[in-house]
Formats: sequence, C-alpha cells, structure tokens
Amino acid sequence: MEDGSRMGSRLHIPALFSRDFFAEGFTVIPNLLIRYSGRLGLDGTDLLVMLSFCYFQQRGQYELEISDIARLINFSEDLVQRSIEKLRDLGLLTDKEHSLDPTGLFEKLADLWAEEKMHHAFKQSQEMTTLQIKAANELRLSPIVQIIRLFEREFGRALTAIEVDQIKSWYYQDGYSDTLIKEALKRAVLRGILNLNYMDRILSSWAKMNLKTTTEIIKYEEKFFDKKKHHKEAANSQDEKYKDIYLT
Repeated sequence: MEDGSRMGSRLHIPALFSRDFFAEGFTVIPNLLIRYSGRLGLDGTDLLVMLSFCYFQQRGQYELEISDIARLINFSEDLVQRSIEKLRDLGLLTDKEHSLDPTGLFEKLADLWAEEKMHHAFKQSQEMTTLQIKAANELRLSPIVQIIRLFEREFGRALTAIEVDQIKSWYYQDGYSDTLIKEALKRAVLRGILNLNYMDRILSSWAKMNLKTTTEIIKYEEKFFDKKKHHKEAANSQDEKYKDIYLT
C-alpha cells in the first residue's frame, strides 16, 4: 500500500513542476540588450548582473543588496560588486536613493538603436544612388552598346566576338540605324530564328527597297500582303507573315 502511495506521488511530480514553472512567471529580457551587449562593453558577468536587475524589477523589488544578486546568479559578492562598479563607470547604472537606476542603460540602447537605423537608412540611400547612377549611365550608353545588350537579352547569352563584329558592321559600315537593327531583331525573335544571317537578309532587303524607318517598313509589309491576297490566302500568324517576306 505504501509503495502504491509513493508511485502515485511520483506520477504527480511533472504536474506539480508544470504548475510551479508557470506560477513563477517569466522575466522579460530586452533583445536589444543582448544584441548590443558587445558594443556596450559588457562581458558575460555584466550581462548576467543586468539580467538580474530585470528579474528583480519585474518582481517589484527595487531596493537590492549585492548579496541578493550574488545569490540569484551564484556569483561571489566581490565579482558582482566589481561588475556593478563597471556598469556605473559605463553610465549604465546610477545610484538613486537605496537602489540602482538602469535609466542610463536604456538611454544607451536607444542611442545604439538610432545609430543602427541611421546607418541602415544611409546604406539604403547609397544603394539607391548607385542604382540611379547606373540607370543614368545606361541611358548615356552609345547606341551600338545598347543594341548589343538588347541582342544578348533576347539571345539569353553573351554574343561571340564574330556576332559583335557583325552588328558593328551593320551599324558603322552598312549604315543601318539602331532602329532598323532592332526591328530586324524583333522580326527574328517573332519568327524564332535567332540567327544573324537571317537578320542580315532582312536588313539587306530593306536597304534594297530604300526602307529607312519603321513606318516605311510597316507600309511595305502591308502592301506586300495586300498584293499576295490575290494569289493565295494570307498567313494567319505574324510569324508566318515574316517568313513569307524574308525567307522566300
């Protein structure tokens, strides 16, 4: 019978512990204190002493003895005393009647928090300025560089040296405008033929017909298909349209 009673007591221990665990409450510790402890010059002992102040203050105990803190964190009174003197020197604790006031700590934390926010805002501003400068530089790029970058975006890769030379030849030697080269690229993309030879045939065709603007090209293509309607049904898709013009 006695063994059964002991067994029952042991079975209730977890429940009793759980009740006391929550009944004892919890100490709220500022995360900023932990984050900035190094910048405040606090070591492990100092941090535990400051956490002790949080513990006692949240329990309504403001008039403390060195021995109270020493017993709580299991440190010697001499070690706690040295830590408190250090905290005083740092301006984190000040004497107030029969207790120590941690107002200095929270003021220091506020200063560090503000400094961090200002640094973050300054960094964001710098990043934004860098992006703006980059965008401005993009606008100032020469037409040929813009064309090459456009080709690389559409091709999904860097152009080879031969491809770059071909594009430069269109622009500088053949005298094709950047607008015409982009139009030729547009038609090649729509047709799914990412090939410079195909684009060269397009540009050569426009040059032979003295087509120098997008408007002239569109008018030519419209006339081409109007004429072709008399011979066979026009292609349904835009892709087939360009195929008929530039591949036949």
